[in-house]
Amino acid sequence: MVAMDGCRRIIPFALVIVIAGCGSGALSGPGGTTADTATATITTGTSEATTAPVHTTTTSPQKKTTATTKRQYGWSLPEGPTSPTTNEDVIYRRLLGKACGEAQQELDRTWSGLMSPRNAPLYQAAVDLCGGRTSGARSMYGKAAALGLQMHQGAGGSAAVDCAILRAVRSVLDQIAQESVRCTPGTPPRWPTEDSFAKDDPRTDVVEGTTTTTTTTTTASSSSSSSSSS
Repeated sequence: MVAMDGCRRIIPFALVIVIAGCGSGALSGPGGTTADTATATITTGTSEATTAPVHTTTTSPQKKTTATTKRQYGWSLPEGPTSPTTNEDVIYRRLLGKACGEAQQELDRTWSGLMSPRNAPLYQAAVDLCGGRTSGARSMYGKAAALGLQMHQGAGGSAAVDCAILRAVRSVLDQIAQESVRCTPGTPPRWPTEDSFAKDDPRTDVVEGTTTTTTTTTTASSSSSSSSSS
């Protein structure tokens, strides 16, 4: 009975051994390898890295620009010229002292006594520029140029101040240096008459001159003679 019990105990133990050996490959001989070999296949994925385009801003060397301010030519008169015996010089002295209103009054009072009819609009252009009226000055200068800009050279008359006025006016209107304006030598335009009341103001389109007309009425008298006979 003891032996039987011993066998009963042995059999189950042997079965465990057999069961453990089946399919495990532990009891397989060298000729038949039943062990599964796990082969790990490593797939290396080659991915192209997509790089966003880089916008490169190329800054070219900047050129250094120098701001050039154009010279502005304003109204001014030289101190020097004088012609003390003329009406032009009196107006010139008012303009030289920036007394624009007084210069206008003097011109309005003595325009018919100026040396040349051209000087009336020429000096009016100067008065306008003295008062900052560029548009009016341009119109008056046009009237003066239409009459003629010739000027006497040398001493005598109003040539010295006329030339200075012309240069100052042209300098502002044309924006050029006074030194670059040339005064044309020659005979200035003359008044058509010496009668101040008969002169027309060249600054206006109105006929200011008055002409005295003498009307002579001839009355034909007929003499009748009566003869009486006795």
